[in-house]
Amino acid sequence: MRILLEPLSHVRTASIGIWFAVGSREDPQGQAGVAHLLEHLVFKGGRRYGARLLAEAMDALGGQFNAFTTREHTCFHARTLGTRLCDALELLMEMVVLPRCDEAEAQRERQVVLDELAMIADDPGETAEELLSTALWGQHPLGLPQAGTPASVAGLDAAALRGFHAARYVGGSCVVAAAGRFAVEDVLRTAEAGLGGLPAGVGQPARSGPAPLRAALAQIRRSQQAHLCLGAPAPGQGDPLRWAAALFCSILGGSPSSRLFQAVREDRGLCYDVGAGGTEYSDAGELAIFLSTAPTEAALATRLALAETRRLAAEGPTAAELRRHQDQLVASVHMALEGNDARMTRLGRQAVAGLPLLPLTEVCRHIRGVTRRGLAAYAATLGDPAGWAAAFVGPRAAAPGPWAWRDGG
Repeated sequence: MRILLEPLSHVRTASIGIWFAVGSREDPQGQAGVAHLLEHLVFKGGRRYGARLLAEAMDALGGQFNAFTTREHTCFHARTLGTRLCDALELLMEMVVLPRCDEAEAQRERQVVLDELAMIADDPGETAEELLSTALWGQHPLGLPQAGTPASVAGLDAAALRGFHAARYVGGSCVVAAAGRFAVEDVLRTAEAGLGGLPAGVGQPARSGPAPLRAALAQIRRSQQAHLCLGAPAPGQGDPLRWAAALFCSILGGSPSSRLFQAVREDRGLCYDVGAGGTEYSDAGELAIFLSTAPTEAALATRLALAETRRLAAEGPTAAELRRHQDQLVASVHMALEGNDARMTRLGRQAVAGLPLLPLTEVCRHIRGVTRRGLAAYAATLGDPAGWAAAFVGPRAAAPGPWAWRDGG
């Protein structure tokens, strides 16, 4: 177990998280969604508290408690007054060390997750994002639905959840991260006492690297908007090219002054939502373009998005454009870290991935160190966006070219 603490004297509150290096990538074959369902079930209580008593104890602290599962890690976190942080940590440990994984609770929480999956299915934007992951990574764990499918979740019982917890919630994969106002020795003592019962286990799990497929998947449905996502492989965590990738993404579609926002929304008024974003995994990454527009405008909006992506890759940004987006990213980093939650997340996310914790000055140095030549070298690795993976959700007549669309279910 690793503990990372960042005490801050100028605040009154503190944030703490218990992280595990386990996400949906570790779902066993035939048990898709088990990591996510276990995260839900943990809130049903532990040795001393059932679900109601646990919720009441959390509320009595006046704090905020939550959890999330990604493809590569799970985090249980809380924010309270600094004087109550150890109490919050004890409740989190009560949940994660020996959760109540009985069949009655599992059955109730399965239904909650099935409702969550139905909500995602009803949202065409979220559906397009999930389709894009499958189009890019296929049946690799990075390409599968993060929360599982209705069929796989319905088949998960308490025994599967207990087995997954025993195998994955171990000391070697555990990180405790905290930021804010607290007594360092008290937090150390509380964490060591409460989490010492975890089996030792291993650290970051061995993972098989993905191979991009670049498929084109469509889900045809009647809707008022057509949703399109395009995706290409990008650098992962720790890859030196990730700084250039972040700037390419920002210039292309990360802010109101970006190429896509100006060309598709501001100049032509074709849509409300358009942009680009990036995701980093331990051994891979993903650059995605997204837009939603009226079905009658989908073809034109897509052509403009492809043209802007090609132009940026071929010509690169202007010197002023690069400097503006470097300034924007540096400012974003500083602004994000003015909150305890963001500081705690920065500590936990880096540590649970096994990466060195870069000082803020080093992060800013890397961002400002990207040159026009370096950005052009990265852009050359992307290939033509018409050959990227693609996902479409909307009316059949609005599905744009040049992709040969396959049924995405």
